[in-house]
Amino acid sequence: MTLRRLAPTLLALLVASPAATSAFGLVLPPRSVGRLSRRPTPIHTVIEAGGVDDEAPSDAGSVEEEAAALEEAAAEEADAAAAEGFVEAASLLGVDALAPPDVVTDSPASGTVDGSASSAREELKSRIFAACAAADRGFAASPSDREAIEGLLDEISFLSPIDDATRGVSDGTDDAPLRACWRLVYTSASDVSTLAANPISQLGGIYQDARELPVIVNVIDTFPRVLANLPPSVAATFATSSRIKVRTVARPRSASRVGLSFTGVGFEVTNVLGQKLPDWLPAPPMVDLPQLGLGVQRQIFQVPDDVDPRDAESNPSYFDIRYLDENFLVISQGSPGGMFAAVKVDDLAE
Repeated sequence: MTLRRLAPTLLALLVASPAATSAFGLVLPPRSVGRLSRRPTPIHTVIEAGGVDDEAPSDAGSVEEEAAALEEAAAEEADAAAAEGFVEAASLLGVDALAPPDVVTDSPASGTVDGSASSAREELKSRIFAACAAADRGFAASPSDREAIEGLLDEISFLSPIDDATRGVSDGTDDAPLRACWRLVYTSASDVSTLAANPISQLGGIYQDARELPVIVNVIDTFPRVLANLPPSVAATFATSSRIKVRTVARPRSASRVGLSFTGVGFEVTNVLGQKLPDWLPAPPMVDLPQLGLGVQRQIFQVPDDVDPRDAESNPSYFDIRYLDENFLVISQGSPGGMFAAVKVDDLAE
């Protein structure tokens, strides 16, 4: 059988065979199959039509050239399909920054990098929230629980999208990243966790209210522990809660450190026997705390006269912002130490 008669037959078999078009799951696009299914025009037909002269190439040459061209085109489209499939698989796995094999990305697009970091942040936050809920905000956490949770908090701190977290703290500008009401979801600070051991009262919501910067108010809601042992319908009837407030004034010490001066404390009852106190009843005023002069503070923290003692490294009244975005905050405090994680809420609970 001559090459002219053999080539169309081989091409027809290639197109008809499923293994040829779907090997390893790489199905060729319909346009490639269409090109492969076209039979080459017999050379004698072209000669009889007067389309070529005596120097026209032989049948074998034309068939080989067209077959080579079709093979090259099919190979290119198969490579493109493979690359497209790799990128799609990486996207489904949430790894948007990956590039298909043999593709060099000297400088990835910022959008791709940001998308990958955002996916990593959301995945970590989901794991953090689940772990914090299981550990009752850290109050029921075992040492291994704390190690696991704080490992996640350390991991997400490297992905914080805000570099100047203390921007606007001193003057309370509207675009200050910290300006919000934050509700605690985890703590390892001993000054807060020991409150959960109180045999009389149970802890409710714990907040850091930074909506009126530079003033930051720490809020702790409590209710009688006995109510926690009652059925919800009965507990609602006798619900009584109170609120403790500690007022501070914040000042930025660096792009991530916030210094604090404690200026007042307060206590108020918010609900009695299931009823919220009327708005016309004024809340008790906060009690101002005595303030030490800067000279006395310099002596306490042992800093020279040209250094503000409120910014001294030896002054433990501060917290470091480890992570901050539009709805999640992680901080570590100076003394007595410990970490806090909080989510953004619209307001204090009523």
